[in-house]
Amino acid sequence: MKSRLWAPFQIGQMELKNRIVMAPVTTQYGSEEGYVTARAKSHYERRARGGAGLLIVEATYVHRRGQAFVNQLGISDDKFIPGLGELVQIIHRYGAKAAIQLHHGGLKAGWEVTGMQPVAPSALASRKGKVAKELTVDEIAGIVASFARAAVRAKKAGFDGVEIHAAHSYLVDQFLSRSWNKRQDIYGGELQNRARFLIEVIQAVKQAVGGSCPVWCRINGKEYGVEGGTSLEEAQQIAGMAQQAGADAIHVSAYGPRAPTNLTTPTFVPAVIAGLAQGIKKAVTVPVIAVGRITPEAGERILAEGQADLVAVGKGLLADPELPNKVASGKLDDITPCIVCMGCRDDLFSSGALGIRCQVNAALGREEEYQIVPARKPTKVLVVGGGPAGMEAARVAAVRGHEVTLWEKESRLGGQLVQAAIPPYKDRIASLTSYLQTQLQKLNVKIELGKEATAAAIGELGPEVLVLATGARPLVPEIPGLDKAHVVSAGEVLEGKAEVGDRVVVIGGEVVGCETAEFLAQEGKKVTVTRRGAEMALKVGPSLRDFFLDRLLQKGVSFLTEIRYEEVTSDGLVVTTKEGDRKTVQADTIVLAAGAVPDDRLYQEAGRKVSRTYLAGDCVEPRRIGDAIAEGYRIGLEI
Repeated sequence: MKSRLWAPFQIGQMELKNRIVMAPVTTQYGSEEGYVTARAKSHYERRARGGAGLLIVEATYVHRRGQAFVNQLGISDDKFIPGLGELVQIIHRYGAKAAIQLHHGGLKAGWEVTGMQPVAPSALASRKGKVAKELTVDEIAGIVASFARAAVRAKKAGFDGVEIHAAHSYLVDQFLSRSWNKRQDIYGGELQNRARFLIEVIQAVKQAVGGSCPVWCRINGKEYGVEGGTSLEEAQQIAGMAQQAGADAIHVSAYGPRAPTNLTTPTFVPAVIAGLAQGIKKAVTVPVIAVGRITPEAGERILAEGQADLVAVGKGLLADPELPNKVASGKLDDITPCIVCMGCRDDLFSSGALGIRCQVNAALGREEEYQIVPARKPTKVLVVGGGPAGMEAARVAAVRGHEVTLWEKESRLGGQLVQAAIPPYKDRIASLTSYLQTQLQKLNVKIELGKEATAAAIGELGPEVLVLATGARPLVPEIPGLDKAHVVSAGEVLEGKAEVGDRVVVIGGEVVGCETAEFLAQEGKKVTVTRRGAEMALKVGPSLRDFFLDRLLQKGVSFLTEIRYEEVTSDGLVVTTKEGDRKTVQADTIVLAAGAVPDDRLYQEAGRKVSRTYLAGDCVEPRRIGDAIAEGYRIGLEI
């Protein structure tokens, strides 16, 4: 049966070659002034070439005062039209349609970005603690006009459609939601008044662009964990009013600290808010776009069951821009999986990030310089280590035509990815291991498992290029008595290689320690996590950290911070607290998760004997999955 995802569709007069939509994911690839850059063009070209039927260009500010992000694209002035026009031409080159999302941050526009006081329906405090200016009726009319003028610029640039961002607590949504809108005039109070601003924007934009250019809005199907937030019933009414005002489609998202799209789940669940799209579909007759971790299989189901008419993919297309083409050709096991790490979202709200990145796709935002091209001369390559760095280096090198052999001392591939996928809420990482294994097999990489690499063995093979991805070793802290206690590593615990008593102390409060603590607590163990520092799990991104720590506390895990380790006795771990008190934490088992040190012993023995030797991953420095993938990818390109 032919894929429903690949069936043509129509929004208004805009004809689409398939039903896969690239969701409007803010990248921060624009210039400081808001112009389209070469980096932004390459990013969208790669996704257009990948086969999506419609690309919605990310949130683009309609007024300078509404800019919410550094390096956000702008459409607030005619000076932006030429660059946007070039972007449209690139998208059209591959038979895709181009829409643009018009955006005003309102209360969430940044003082640090604009230098101006943010505006909002009501004078509430912004995320930086600054109080927004409550908009007057005349100022509201001015912003409506800004949306209309921006839409005219979009049409001049050649965009095929316009999406109004009325979700995610930005300005239009701030009017819609009781949690933000405290007004008592015609723009506040009952829902019809709170929706007035959206209706006026839709009508003004429709009038500005004419009937040939479809206009639609993105709304929250529900707000989660927000006091007074929008319910699905209200969203259905909003969608009906939007259609009556002329909206040609409704794009259904969600918002809030407890929104399923912003959290991980105990086991991976695709299409986590598809029910919201289904609810909106019951309230309107125009097309409905669903979004929210939609895998190809889930997308087929959503279309088959009539829950929506199109499916939007955001993070999935960041991870693999070729996803639509791979769906069309039935190569689903070749799709690079999004592991829902939320790193791209964390980048968006990080002042230090230079545009969003992807843990599994090192080429995101570097499409031009990171193109995989055939090697000038095929080379005999040996990769030692089958973790993410080693597998990615082997994959890229093999794609380029090199003859690649991979040695892994364990009986399986994956390295620390295997352990990383075991704790609760982490099973989604297993898909990355499976993907890399599949690719290596298809590329005819010679894989030797249970192969211990030695200087002699490497010399006997005689590779022209050697890639050492030998990982890291657990760091064993110097605590008196530790050598006499029942001590195991976090990795041994997670892989079931060690017996663990009922009372457990985990030494180390970073990601591995806290995840192992959750794993043990879920098995009914009494767990205490200790750390010299003041806070736990600082390397967990802000999107997930509070949720993660809350789960640990709910499962009864105890935290002991700012301590000094004294000794280990038969009773447990003896520490001195920050108040200066000496205490013993009762423990049957002590789990070490105090960090790791690079395992570069093989490099010291053999690395210098091969003229072209590379180090990749944790054997350089213990870091994140994304760092290992990026290093492996880069080395694969350089060979």
